[in-house]
Amino acid sequence: MKTKLSIILLLAAMLFTGCKTDTPAENPDDPSNPETPVNVVMQNVALTGLVKDASGNPLSGVNVTTGSLNATTGSDGTFSFTQAGTVDDRAVVRFEKSGYFTLTRSGDMEDEMYMEPMMYRKGNDSITLQTTFDASAAKTLQIGGVKIELPASCFANANGSAYSGTVRADVLNLGSGNTKAGQMMPGGDLTGIRSDKRKGLVIPLGTVSVNLTDNAGNPLKVKDNTTIPISFTAPSVTTGSSLPASVPLWTFDEARGVWVEDGAATLQGNVYTGTVSHFSFREAGDYEDQTYVTVHVTTCDVPATGADVGWDYIDWYTPSAGVYEGTTKNGGDIKLKVPAKKNIIIVTSYKDERKTISFNSGDYGNHTVLMSFYGECEGNITFNLKAVPAPNTFIVKCVPAMPLPKYGLDRRDPLEFLTTPFILTNQTGGNGKSLTIYPEGHPQRGA
Repeated sequence: MKTKLSIILLLAAMLFTGCKTDTPAENPDDPSNPETPVNVVMQNVALTGLVKDASGNPLSGVNVTTGSLNATTGSDGTFSFTQAGTVDDRAVVRFEKSGYFTLTRSGDMEDEMYMEPMMYRKGNDSITLQTTFDASAAKTLQIGGVKIELPASCFANANGSAYSGTVRADVLNLGSGNTKAGQMMPGGDLTGIRSDKRKGLVIPLGTVSVNLTDNAGNPLKVKDNTTIPISFTAPSVTTGSSLPASVPLWTFDEARGVWVEDGAATLQGNVYTGTVSHFSFREAGDYEDQTYVTVHVTTCDVPATGADVGWDYIDWYTPSAGVYEGTTKNGGDIKLKVPAKKNIIIVTSYKDERKTISFNSGDYGNHTVLMSFYGECEGNITFNLKAVPAPNTFIVKCVPAMPLPKYGLDRRDPLEFLTTPFILTNQTGGNGKSLTIYPEGHPQRGA
């Protein structure tokens, strides 16, 4: 009887846990060791997204894979799944298209997830390098502030046998100052795992992807027990700050969707130098403990859906263009991972407006930041004026409901102009005359 009961309980457990299914996947966490498997768990989720090219246009024909599921984007660049392949409760999605750098995006599992990755075309431009060379000769790959020194005869086929022949290298440099790096960055939220298993955030000083293939497009790898010198030009530092003497080197674990510590780079002059033994996405960057901030975005004082939100790290080096995290949901909220106890900037874009706010993330815990947009608002601003012999009310219709137009990348608060005198001309109630409105407490305002 006890045995039968155990079997019944086991069958019931299998029946009621159908929302999670384990799928072993031979996805390596180290591209040089393809025998390392991970366990992929399929979980129910409303996973949608839009794939773009570097110009921000929808990208069609992209093969999108998550766990055991796959789809292809149409002309609108969109995709959707009802399940996601997860590893350690982290959703992992892979994007592939011929002629483009493959990209893996990931994020902590939620019931509803939206991704907006940006894929970059291979070739030669300001951030990409494409070149061919003979495997028997040494080769230096340099793009921007990244330099990779490949020794002669250092390549192997996927099965480990030595390779001789033509090598094609495609390099993508997502260096500091790249305005689109956040959307092209693998992972997306900079989650990193240190060699002691601590989990936090990687603060990138330089990021590079290196793809090596033969003439037929078959992947090549670095021979076992071979080290490759790699260097990243250090960014400029803020006043009163200094760069650390060394930082960890990281490799992106495509299967788990996280950065993993893999060596170190030492500052020599203005360059961080280290060695690597394999290539995927590689990064040099500092490590920070993490905390969370919830950003609540409104438009015309109601929750704004679809606002792009990210953060910028400004503590000890020149800030980058911002780390793109994602978009707000129906309630106008998004939860971000940010460095703990650091000065950061929250960067929010909605329609054609962009706003920033600076603050210290403080100790560990959840913080909330409000970002308000008024670019689409229509309404009236009412001025109650003191006048002689009787008060008059002037109603000024503003579309958007702001008396001043854009300046820079932001708009002013609707009543900000009242801190200085403001002139109204030919407005309702003024009999066609110009009136000067003085702010509260101004000496010329009068009684």
